[in-house]
Amino acid sequence: MEEKSRILKKVSEDQSRPVSFNDSFGGSENQFRLLLKYLPDESFKDINLILNSANHDLIEKDRINVLWMHHFVNQKEAQNLGSKDFLDKIDWIVFNSNWNFEKYVYQFKIPENKSIVIRNAIEKINFEKKPKNKISLIYHTTPWRGLKNLLKIFKNLKLENVELNVCSSTIIYGKKFDSVLGKNYDDLFKECKNTKNVNYFGFLENKKTIDLLKKMHIFAHPSIWPETSCIAAIEAMAAGCETITTNLGALYETCSPFGTFVNFERDFNNLEKKYTKVLLRSIKNFWSDENQHKLKLQHETINTTYSWNTRSEEWKNFFNEIKKLKT
Repeated sequence: MEEKSRILKKVSEDQSRPVSFNDSFGGSENQFRLLLKYLPDESFKDINLILNSANHDLIEKDRINVLWMHHFVNQKEAQNLGSKDFLDKIDWIVFNSNWNFEKYVYQFKIPENKSIVIRNAIEKINFEKKPKNKISLIYHTTPWRGLKNLLKIFKNLKLENVELNVCSSTIIYGKKFDSVLGKNYDDLFKECKNTKNVNYFGFLENKKTIDLLKKMHIFAHPSIWPETSCIAAIEAMAAGCETITTNLGALYETCSPFGTFVNFERDFNNLEKKYTKVLLRSIKNFWSDENQHKLKLQHETINTTYSWNTRSEEWKNFFNEIKKLKT
């Protein structure tokens, strides 16, 4: 475990990160942990794996420098990718979607010959039969991605036999992050707690979220945030949930062909009206034979294509290849 310990120690001690790695359980931090779990120690020999930070100080001259970039181009941690000096020092950049890769090429003119797309992955989620007594919606991502819009939509619908389960909190990124941004969402979370047929869970550790997803019918995600992948959507689809989202960012790439999409627009009133119609249609249609067949196929396909068993081989092959190129 010598190589994994080295890499974990470095990311844990990195003070330049906006969140403390050990305290954060966001998507990219969890992907990093799972990569360390699924790859053998020898895969990381001679590799300096950097997570989401184009920071000169993280470069190591005697190792192959691999930047694993989940962030969108507008994030502060990505800005040094506009620097030729930094790009000359980095050996490879791994992106979590083709959409994200294309944005970096457009924004920073990053060298394509140093770039590769390796998509995110999940651990297999077993399918459980959904309860038939009601329709349960879930929103299990951070609040700024569309929770305010969804809550407005849900309140206006006033549906009796439909509930909304909200697993959302800024504490997911740790105490440091929460102390700065948490107060911005206090009123929104309070509104969730005080709204009829809404169950507010706050932050749930990933295993508990997965257990909840197995009982849910629809992942309701009117996304207003340019997702560079969306692990919440991948997990929801793997658990057999209908996924209703926008086509903003990499969501279309991530959720196709199974997701139900609403065309994104920055006029949120229009977006909410369109989303309301699609959500109502999906609730009404959930138990149709055609939809159930689709969800069964979705569960099987997503668990296969986004499996860590599959993705770990991609990472192993990638590390082996770049080591050969260096010799």
